Order: sequence, then C-alpha cells, then structure tokens
Amino acid sequence: MISWQRRNALRILNNIAEGVYFVDPDRKIRFWNNRAESLTGFNAAEMLGKPFDRSNIGYQDSRGDELQQYEYPVALCFQEKKPVSRNFFIQKKDGGLIPVEEKAVPLYKNSDVAGVIASFRDVSGCIQRVESRLRDERKERLIPICGWCKKIKSDDNYWEQLEVYLTNEGFGVFTHGMCPSCADKIFEKKVYLESYQNICKSISASISVDEVLQLIVTNVVKVMNVKASLLRLLNRDTQELELAAYYGLSEKYADKGTVSYDASIDDAMAGKSVSVYDIAEHKDSKYYKEAQEEGIRSILSIPMRFQKEVIGVLRMYTTEPVKYTEEDLNFISAIAEQGAIAIVNARRFEKAVSREKEYLRVFEEITKAVSSTLNVKEVLDMIVIKIPEVMGVKAATIRLLDHTGKKLKLSAAFGLSEKYLNRGPVDAEENIIEALNEKPVAIYDVTTDSRIKYQKEAAEEGIKSLLSLPIIAKGKVLGVLRLLTGSPKDFTKQEVDFAASLAEQCGTAIENATMYEKVKKDYNDIMRYLDGAVLEKE
Repeated sequence: MISWQRRNALRILNNIAEGVYFVDPDRKIRFWNNRAESLTGFNAAEMLGKPFDRSNIGYQDSRGDELQQYEYPVALCFQEKKPVSRNFFIQKKDGGLIPVEEKAVPLYKNSDVAGVIASFRDVSGCIQRVESRLRDERKERLIPICGWCKKIKSDDNYWEQLEVYLTNEGFGVFTHGMCPSCADKIFEKKVYLESYQNICKSISASISVDEVLQLIVTNVVKVMNVKASLLRLLNRDTQELELAAYYGLSEKYADKGTVSYDASIDDAMAGKSVSVYDIAEHKDSKYYKEAQEEGIRSILSIPMRFQKEVIGVLRMYTTEPVKYTEEDLNFISAIAEQGAIAIVNARRFEKAVSREKEYLRVFEEITKAVSSTLNVKEVLDMIVIKIPEVMGVKAATIRLLDHTGKKLKLSAAFGLSEKYLNRGPVDAEENIIEALNEKPVAIYDVTTDSRIKYQKEAAEEGIKSLLSLPIIAKGKVLGVLRLLTGSPKDFTKQEVDFAASLAEQCGTAIENATMYEKVKKDYNDIMRYLDGAVLEKE
C-alpha cells in the first residue's frame, strides 16, 4: 500500500484541479505542480529552488495594490503556524492577473514546521456567476427615486444621493460633468458671468495692494447692488481682523473699533459664508447701535481664502433684510477667492520690489565704501553686518587666503559665537574647496550634509543652511564669503546673485588695497633710491 502511494502521489498532485506548491523552512519553492504551471504560466523548472518572494510570486489586492511579502498566505502560515486562507489576484508570467483563492497549511515534523503546502484555484467563474445573479436580482427590484431631488431609497430605508447609492452598489466611482442642455441654462445667466469676468480683470490688473483692496470693495457694491462693502485682513501676529478697505460706509462706522470674534466672524474665519438676515433681531450684537445709525439691516460675511488659508473677511451690507440664494453665495465667494489671490500676488510683488530696493541700497552703500576707503577691514566688516540685515540670515563670515594661497584665515564675521568661530580649520571642507574653485555652494541642512566637517558644532550654534561663494578679483580667487541661516532655507537665484555681487565687492576692496600698498611700496623704494643718490653726489 505504501509503495503504491509513493508511486502515485506525484501523479495525483500533478493532476488535481488546483495549483499546488511547497515552500521549505528556508523559504524556497520545492514543488510546483502542473496546474500551478497552467494557471500562472511559470513552469516547474523556472520555480523550483527559487526564493519564495515578490520577485518570483506576486499578488495584488482588489484595489490593484501589490501585497507585501509578509502578507502572503505562506508567510502568514510560517509565522502563525496555522492554516491561512485569502482571496486576491495572482500575477501571471505574461503580466496578466487572475482572481484566486489560496490556502496555506503548515507541514509538521516532530512538532516543528517543516514547510508549508499552498494550494490555489481560479475563482473567475465563481465571481462571474455571483455578479450575474446580483444583476438579475437588481432587475427584479422596485427602487423608489425622488422625482424632485433625484435621491434614491436604499435597502436600509435611507434616502441617498444617486451617485453614492450607485457607488455602494458596485457600479463604479462617479465624476460630474455637464450636459449641453444644463450648460445652456447656466450660461444664459450672463450677468454673474460677465460681472465676475470684469471684477477679475479689474483686480488682477493692479499690482498695488491698496489699489487691489479698494477695487474689491468698490466692485462688490456695484455688482451685487448692495449699500456697502468692507474688507478686513487677518494680522497673524495679533490675531486680529484689521480694517483694510471699505466703500459705501461712513468713516465713523468703518473705524468703529476692533471686530470681536462673534459667531459670524468665527464661522467666516473657519471658511464658511455667514449671513445675518436682519441686524434688528440681534440687539445683543456688539455694534448693534452703530449698525442702526448707519442704516444697516443685513450683513453677509464671506471668508477670503488663498489656497487652504483664510486671510481675511469680506462683508456686504444692505439697507433692507436680504435672504441670499445659494447662487448669490457661490458668486460672491468666487469673487472673494479671486480677491484673496490678487491680494497675495500684490503683496508678493510689493515685497519683491521692496527687497530689490533694499538690495540696491546696500549694494550702493558698499560700493561707495569700497571706492572711498582703502581700509579693507572696514569694508569686510560692513559686508558681513549688512548681509544678515538685508537677507534675513543668521550670520556671515569672510575668510581670505594667506600669502601661501593655501590656508584660509578669518577676516570678518557677524552673528556667530567665538566658540564656533574657533572650532578649527575649514580649508579641507568640500564646500570650501568647491567655492575656491569658483563654484557657489548651497547646502540645505549642514547637520547632515557630508560636505560639512563640523556638523555637531553647527547644530549647537543653531545653524541650518549655508551658502559659500568665492571672492574673486581679476580672475584670481582670494577667499570665501559664507552666509549662514538659523532655519532651513533654499537660496533663490536672486539671493545667490546678490551675495555674489557683494563677494565681488570684497574682491574689489582687497584688490584696491593691494594695489595701493604696491604703489606705496614702489613710491617709498623710489624715494629711498633718490635720497641715496643725492647723498652720494654730496
């Protein structure tokens, strides 16, 4: 009997309808039957002796994500020492996928797991039969649907949006478009569209913050046909809403005081539109009396949002109670969003212009110093002081090559402790070598970058980023200018160019002083020679 089993066991395993394979304790595939070959396309010769890992057997879940190796049934079976069953997709040799049910069972020898036997079967037919049955059942059901809002009644007796219901029923994930008929109906409302275009064109044409603010409040009043409009921007330092612009209000009302964070402001700052239908019904409001005197009845507060950040609140005022439609709210919210974008862009432009002016002022100041003095130390000290001031960095240093042209000596520094400055030579640092080869070097994190030798000392000093620039005069490298920051920073091209121009001024100052010393020496030599000649003649 045993002899018969041995003779026929392999034949039986190779002729059953399921794929079967065996993995030994070393996680290598030791058996791979005929059905496993036909299901996957991999023959036994390709699989036997191969490691049981993702490079040889691949699985995906129902979402198309690849399973990690520790999620495989065989791996779980080795770990948990008990049978494991899972459903997923197995990857075929040709790149295709087939849905399978796989079971893994531990093989014991003397109470130890001597390997794992895994079997898997193609469940495509089963899935198709289930889906067909579900489709037939759906056809036989009578499903209530609202003729007005188009919500549909689920099996749980809840009214759901049609898209949600269909997604839950397995009809896929839906996206929204617009049919031609609906598009025609929407775009017939030309007033909102044209007004929106005109406002966007108007506010985007200006690069002055004050002008943009005034254009927003003025256009809102004209387009929405309201009494007045007011805009407040959030001061991040004080966390207060400060008056930025208004139109149609008296100066007395506009400057009435700091707006407290009442419910409408809280909601607006949280990104919600808030409408007060009639202020007369809110006698507990902080500025109720002032609103009555101003002739205000309805107030609408709209958040001004740039990306995900609320930067302020736009308010509209009417002389009669007004109930705004959803269409009104969407329109004014779109205007507020465009206004916020215009404000941020104008701020950035003014900041850029201001920075350019400051760069120019400092450059002119240093250039003037270079041309009016031969005191190199004075110029270098000025540069290392001005750079942190105008560029917002923590510190700056200047190191110049000595007479040998091989060693760098500290010539000027600002913003750093004596302990850090005396940490040791920097000549061998890779970033210094690159700078001495006329290459600007920007390092984002000095505590981890291999080009920095003194990483620990830099961390203790609170240094995060660094920019090294060569100091050059007449094609010769004279030293290195370094900028150091207290927070991680990616230096822009504009910042690198400005710092490079200051490094060039360093080189000019050094060259001027060198030339002066040379001329002075030549003059003294000539005078000594002439004095000697006169004495000989006498």
